[in-house]
Amino acid sequence: MKRSFETIQVREVMTDSPVSVRADDSLQRALDLIDKHQVHELPVLESGRCIGIVTAGDLKLLTPAYPLFPVQEDVRQALHELKVATAMTIEPETISPEASVLEAVKRLHQLRIESLLVTEGDKLLGVLSVSDILRLVIAEYEPPQTD
Repeated sequence: MKRSFETIQVREVMTDSPVSVRADDSLQRALDLIDKHQVHELPVLESGRCIGIVTAGDLKLLTPAYPLFPVQEDVRQALHELKVATAMTIEPETISPEASVLEAVKRLHQLRIESLLVTEGDKLLGVLSVSDILRLVIAEYEPPQTD
């Protein structure tokens, strides 16, 4: 029986224990983590508190390019010197783990963003991304496999 986006809670779909960074980590570290873990966003934590988010798009905007640094090693050095704090969004959009997936989808669409941090207070519980929701759609609507 298919469940409704109105009855499925965010906590059932979110990615718990997301990969995260600190504000003083380098942009190179953030890019490496995004690439290694195949994610599009990294919560920014400080002393266990969620203080922001940095996305792959944020990092691309701040990555120096050819006209500024014609030598690749110079780009790499600049990425080691620049910190996540320069690229992160402070006070990112959050959602409660008890919220419905429908509510989350509406917010993602309305705000034109790709993820919401799932929090209780300032404690990060997980991340709900468009990819998580697509995974749910596939699981709910893919025909059962027959042998």
